Order: sequence, then C-alpha cells, then structure tokens
Amino acid sequence: MEFFRWLLNNFGLFFGGIFMTYLYLIIRRLTTLYDLLRQVSNEDELQFEPLSHGTPFDFLEPLFLKLKQTVVSGSGRPDEVIEAISSELDRRVSAHFTALSGYVNTLILFGFAGTIFGSIGAFNEMFQGLADGTPAAKVFVGSWNNGLATALYTSLGAAVIGGMLTTMINSRFMMGRAKRLETILNLQIDTVIKEAQMIIKKPIVSVSDTKPPVTAIPDDPKETIQIRPAQNNGDRLKWSYCEN
Repeated sequence: MEFFRWLLNNFGLFFGGIFMTYLYLIIRRLTTLYDLLRQVSNEDELQFEPLSHGTPFDFLEPLFLKLKQTVVSGSGRPDEVIEAISSELDRRVSAHFTALSGYVNTLILFGFAGTIFGSIGAFNEMFQGLADGTPAAKVFVGSWNNGLATALYTSLGAAVIGGMLTTMINSRFMMGRAKRLETILNLQIDTVIKEAQMIIKKPIVSVSDTKPPVTAIPDDPKETIQIRPAQNNGDRLKWSYCEN
C-alpha cells in the first residue's frame, strides 16, 4: 500500500494511474507467455515433441486433423490450412510479443510527456515563488512537489520498465522458445502430411477378391459347378463347369 501512495505522490494522479495500469497489463501478458513457452524445450539439441493433447497448444489439434483430411481427400488446398495453423499460432503467441513491444513504446512516450508537464509545473511554481519573494528553499520544495518529481520519476520509470521489458522479450527464455516453437510446428506439419500420404498409398483390398470360389451341386452328379465372385470391373458372375 505504501508503494501505491508513494507512486501517486511522486508521479501524480494522472501519470501514476497510467503507470499502474501498464504494469498490470505487462504482468498479465508476461504470465500468459510464460504459461505457453515453459512447455517448449530450449535445449541446444532439438528434441521433437509433438504439440499434442494435454499441452497449452492443444488448440491446434483440430487444424492438424483438418490438414490430414484435406491431404487424404484431395478436395481442398493444404496450403491454406497450413497458413491457418500459422495464423492461429501467431494469434496465441506472437500477439503477446507485439503487445509487449507496444507497451514499451507507449511508456517511453508517457515518460516524455510526464517530463514536459512536470517541468512546466515546476518552473511555474518556481517563477511564482521568486516573484513573491519566497525564500529559495521553499521555492525548491514547492517546485519539487508541484512538477519536478513527476518530471524526473516518469522519465526514470519509463526507462527502467522499458529496459527490463525489452531485455525479457529478447531473452533466451522468451524469444528462443518462440523460435523453437515455430520449428516444432513446421516439423509437426510435415509429419501430418506424411501420415496422410501413407494413408493414400495404402492398397485397398476388395472383399470379393478374397472370397474362395463356391462349389454348387447340380442335378447331374457327373458335373460340378464352381461359382467365382465377380471381378472389380463390374463383370457378371462367371460359371465354370468341370466333370468329375
């Protein structure tokens, strides 16, 4: 509670509220990214682990199934499905990196704006005190409380938060795992396509081809009739006669 009171006293009500809001948004985005990327291995040696059910990336399973069905049926465009998979992953992961970069840029602008407004308030208080003949010590205290603190702390806060956030975004934990995730995604797409091609190449055995011929007993005991099943080209049942 003391931190929030100090923040509001030194940053001002407006800029203090802005910085607290952005701190909340940054922590929320970082927590979401951590939950996603901590499941991805960041070892130097690549170990392919499919993005299967039970992981934070199970939302891709319906798209992988759609890709497999499209390749097997040949009725759609696999390239469009692959692009949809990449877009969905960007929406779930890359969007957080974009948002965090936007927070950094916006905080820098707010820090610059706080410096300008704080300086204006500080100089206004200073000139007013000098004009009234106020002692220099009181003039300095008044200018600090009425803008100089806001000018300095907003610049310092924007620099510290922006620097730390930029370092975390480009760190091995964040960016390295995000790049590894793209590699695993491409490998899994290749695996799904190969499985679909294996299904296409698998021979289909007709039931009629595996049935043995049926022997019928005619009225004449000297003759036997063998009934062979029809061929796949739609021919009629063929009758063959043989004498005992």
